[in-house]
Amino acid sequence: MLQKFLPLPILRSFVKEYWCLHIQHEAPTLNLPIAPIPETCLYFYPKGKLQVYYLDNTSATIPDNVVTGQTTLRHNLLIPNDYRMFKVLLQPSGFFRLFGIPMTLFTGGHEEMNLVLGNKINELREQIENADTFEEMVCYTDAFLLEKVRKYQVERHPIDAVLEQPDFYRFSLDELAHDACLSNRQFERKFLERTGVSPKFYSRVVRFNRAMKIKQQQPNRSWLHIAYDCGYFDHNHLLRDFKQFTGTVPTGFDFENAVIY
Repeated sequence: MLQKFLPLPILRSFVKEYWCLHIQHEAPTLNLPIAPIPETCLYFYPKGKLQVYYLDNTSATIPDNVVTGQTTLRHNLLIPNDYRMFKVLLQPSGFFRLFGIPMTLFTGGHEEMNLVLGNKINELREQIENADTFEEMVCYTDAFLLEKVRKYQVERHPIDAVLEQPDFYRFSLDELAHDACLSNRQFERKFLERTGVSPKFYSRVVRFNRAMKIKQQQPNRSWLHIAYDCGYFDHNHLLRDFKQFTGTVPTGFDFENAVIY
């Protein structure tokens, strides 16, 4: 069961949504592939230990609260039974603006939240763990973030609006920098500290995510047509991105169980 909640209006330039997930199943674990998704998040796991397996055959047990940066490669989540997740889905520059910490520190990985934000986050973690409903988790998180918003570190600039465009990948660097009222060099530097990756790489992730969503929703649609719809130069260009981001070819990817949104 997945539920989504909007934050308070005053928080929406920093936070897109709250996601609350509760999974119960009969298998020992569910194995779900995750392809790169254009997002950064705060995750809380109030019930159930989550494990991650990477393409290099290494694995890790995820702490019960983490900051995640921009994913760069596919990984697999092993979901235990009776698993709960509470996610703060941030605006592309939300974390950087709130805390003034560059997202380059979290690119392609995660860090335990209290090591980044201090012990104050432990109070919120305990409130979320002890909450009886997802609505309570949302209220506690709204209150925590309201306190942060009162003393946020970085003002909103045109680049932040540029970052939030859903069709970001359709624009050139020159066009994006112009809309952000910055030189190309300034745009790339400010973009990197906000997202952890370059504009070119982020654009590829956004476009690839769009292609993956279309394929999952329309499995009979050909990759040729998807490539055209998503603005790829040609079919092979999309397949090269697929190989880089998932470590396999389309026929070897588990679309039925994959987490793509």
